[in-house]
Amino acid sequence: MDKFSALKKMLHYCNYQDRCKKEIYSKLNSLELDDDNDKNFIIDFLQDEGFINDERYCRLYVKSKLNVKKWGVNKIKLSLISKGIDKDIIDNVLSEIDENLFKDELINLLKNKKINETDPYKRKAKLVRYAVSKGYSLSLVLEVYEDISQ
Repeated sequence: MDKFSALKKMLHYCNYQDRCKKEIYSKLNSLELDDDNDKNFIIDFLQDEGFINDERYCRLYVKSKLNVKKWGVNKIKLSLISKGIDKDIIDNVLSEIDENLFKDELINLLKNKKINETDPYKRKAKLVRYAVSKGYSLSLVLEVYEDISQ
């Protein structure tokens, strides 16, 4: 595939939804664009024209995963790292979010989780495991659990 056909496909790909640089690079590899200079040209062009912006992507991703999937900080951070987002960008975006927002989401998550367990210790263990698997820190989970169980 030639450079300009690949660029046209990438413009369409980026218009569909926000993408990070790593996703674009993977897509270019799947298009069998062999020349690394062409790949770099396309990525640079998309960045210069504002189609790729890792900080914007990170903000939207965090907002989506927090509000829709109810993920915690740890899971969001690991997911963004796996997508090739710079750790400084991730830390900057996550630091802008009010910690009480994560706490409120966790409270709702734990209150709404249906667990059919009569033994209070097993119930607590299941809730804690569930919340930690969603990416919340153990200390925050235990703190919130104590608050809502009283």
